[in-house]
Amino acid sequence: MRSFYRSINAVLMLAAGHFYLQFSASAQMEPARTRWTKQAPIPTSFSVQGVAALSSTECWVAAAALLDNVGELAHTTDAGRTWTVVSVDSQVTTVAFVDPLHGWAGGNAFYHTTNGGQTWIKDNDFGTIADIFFLDTLHGWAAGNGAVNYYTVNGGLHWTSVTAPGNSNMTSVYFTDLLNGWSVDLNGQVFHSTNGGQSWTLKATVNGFNLSMIQFFDALEGWVIGGDAFYHTTDGGNTWTRATVPANTWAYGARFFDRLHGITVGEAGNIVRTVDGGTIWQRIQPQGSGQRLWDVKYSDLNTAFLGGDNGAISRSVNGGATWASIQSGGAAVTHKFDSVDARHGWAGQDAGEIVYTVNGGRQWIRATVGGFDAFGKIMTVAFANTSTGWAGGSDAFFGGSNGIVSRSTDGGKTWRAQLVISSFTFNGLKAIDPFTAFAVGGFDLVGGGAVLRTLDGGLSWLDVTPASGGFRDVFFLDATTGWIGGSSLYKTTDGGTSWTRQFGNDSTEFTSISFSDSQNGWAVGFANLVLHTTDGGQNWVAQNVGAPPLTAINGVTAICSTTAWIAGWNGFVARTTDSGQTWRRETIAGAESVDFQDALFLDANTGWVGGNVGENVGIWKRQ
Repeated sequence: MRSFYRSINAVLMLAAGHFYLQFSASAQMEPARTRWTKQAPIPTSFSVQGVAALSSTECWVAAAALLDNVGELAHTTDAGRTWTVVSVDSQVTTVAFVDPLHGWAGGNAFYHTTNGGQTWIKDNDFGTIADIFFLDTLHGWAAGNGAVNYYTVNGGLHWTSVTAPGNSNMTSVYFTDLLNGWSVDLNGQVFHSTNGGQSWTLKATVNGFNLSMIQFFDALEGWVIGGDAFYHTTDGGNTWTRATVPANTWAYGARFFDRLHGITVGEAGNIVRTVDGGTIWQRIQPQGSGQRLWDVKYSDLNTAFLGGDNGAISRSVNGGATWASIQSGGAAVTHKFDSVDARHGWAGQDAGEIVYTVNGGRQWIRATVGGFDAFGKIMTVAFANTSTGWAGGSDAFFGGSNGIVSRSTDGGKTWRAQLVISSFTFNGLKAIDPFTAFAVGGFDLVGGGAVLRTLDGGLSWLDVTPASGGFRDVFFLDATTGWIGGSSLYKTTDGGTSWTRQFGNDSTEFTSISFSDSQNGWAVGFANLVLHTTDGGQNWVAQNVGAPPLTAINGVTAICSTTAWIAGWNGFVARTTDSGQTWRRETIAGAESVDFQDALFLDANTGWVGGNVGENVGIWKRQ
């Protein structure tokens, strides 16, 4: 069930076009004075709960923040290549357009536009609104909390509330003409109006919970859908027949293009569709394949758009048979990056996802990692080439968690779990080649950690732990020479068979290690910890990088013997070009207080940082 927050605000006008966001290379380039560009999430990190499809390339989405009573309306006219985003001062969870100019949005307030979204006018603070439906530019209806529906006859300038004779929140409303309409509540009570929504009568009750969509094709035939309850009527709603759907179907949103073709979207990426009027419903995506999905709309028989949690927006051009993301990035915290060249990169995220790019970050595509669910944290990712790699982290469940390592052989599109350790978190991975990799981490409750090595692509893992402490990162130059870090730094020159402790004491906790060659490297950690070596780690020298007090430095990339980048809490990003004698801090607009979790650079000028502060999450690129 959707949850919203209600507030009272003054009437205001919101100008559109506050942000212009684009996946193409030209749009990602900032003016010459600005080096940093936010690449993800675009267009929004909020939960996309409403979709309005205007054409095969144009749609609007309504998105609501998870914790705050604020929202965003995002618009594309080129199938997601570019987005215009408007921030509004209340959550918005539904959006409807009758033509490219006239649109309405609702959630914890009503808004309308008459100029294609150039301006949005706030009409009132009525809420909470779950659904809006318009027949023309004047006549519209809305379903809301507390067994209340609304209607307007003047394009949304004024809305009249009408209580339905039910006992639950109204979730969906649909009219076939100016007089005849139907509405449904969460508990499956179906209501009918014959006077344009001025009054409602209880028509029937279907057996189900979380009913969320009602749609009629004419005065007789319609559907009501929600959860695993799919009901069809051919007698105006007097009687309803329950359809058979695939096991583990759970729908939050649904829409028919015509009597034959329909799509539903729901829990954890679940999508089903019919092409024969509901006689057969086919599973397109199972639960566990992605984010929770809230809404779906057709623009034509072939093209449909959907929206879901954490900024998920996808488009189908074959009637819902397959879907492609038209947004960039996930909406969760970015933990660690990896790349194999300037085009191919990966980043571990929360919500059981990684994101990957094949075009240098112009678009980051999200993928669910096998073995993890929506509570999983992908703390680390490492690829040997553009195809083969590993992801690791922790997957929480009631009463505990599991440390998991999963493997991909298709560049991060799909994953299969290979290794599970109870009450453990994998924090670092390094892929040497498609068969050789290292994984490090720590036990969550009892302390201590593990260093594991595979030589057979992850079919088996050998424990090569040098000490009992937990570990946060691993870095190898080649198959033999590498370092691991936690409370101490250790080095191996025989592929992990033996380790030598190089540095560490009771006050150190290392988070990241990077070497440019066998001699020159940096190790960073909590409380402004930055160490530099020029002799392969035999000696380490502390450096003052000018970070705010108690800043955790979480990411480091050594480019060469003189040049390195670091990033950490409090929006701190800095570069040295003189082996760390001096560090120059760079401020990223919009990320001044973001706690960065990693920094990955390709050369002295080009790279990524990622992290979050509150709901300000993202991946930023310097180029």
